[in-house]
Amino acid sequence: MDILEAMETCRSIRRLKSDPVPPEDLERLVYYATRAASAGNSQLWRFVIVTAAEDRLWFRDMLADTAGRLLFSEPPADDDDSAAARNLRLMRRFVFDFDKIPAFIITTVENAFPTAHAPDPHYAWSSVYLATQNLLLAARGMGLGAAMTTYHLWNEPGVRSHFGIPDDVEIGAVIPIGYPEGRYGPVARKPVSEVIFRDRWGSP
Repeated sequence: MDILEAMETCRSIRRLKSDPVPPEDLERLVYYATRAASAGNSQLWRFVIVTAAEDRLWFRDMLADTAGRLLFSEPPADDDDSAAARNLRLMRRFVFDFDKIPAFIITTVENAFPTAHAPDPHYAWSSVYLATQNLLLAARGMGLGAAMTTYHLWNEPGVRSHFGIPDDVEIGAVIPIGYPEGRYGPVARKPVSEVIFRDRWGSP
């Protein structure tokens, strides 16, 4: 697949089949993620690949008790076919059936750069999100569904404790992975004319 086509059609895929994804394909995703640039070529990213049923269930329960309870507790009326209702149904399924997703990858990065003085987390963030975007594009190219989430933020101490992530490691994202039920297609974004300044901030 052409890289520009992949970038233009890399939708967040939240409707995922429960069929397992082969371990070698999950490792390939990480391989492509680590082709990204990193601060000073430090390559301090680390990736936690989660497939165990009990861990997926733990994460689902954490989500249901936080995001699910606070944001998605009330389902829409059965006869409501509005865009908002359809999106709410999608998000309720995504959250409350998270354990049925066959795998997710926690993208992390050691906060250990630069080495000449105290580490600066700005470098960590710039590194982990480049790798995360590569992972999403790799999923697109491999025909897998994936979505960028920061669901760990609903209970980051609990996520750190459950998955053994040290305090000096930053968590970038939680990326669910599976075979898509839906399909990729063009993303909806603002026209570039609305986001470009020339030579100075605010200058059209």
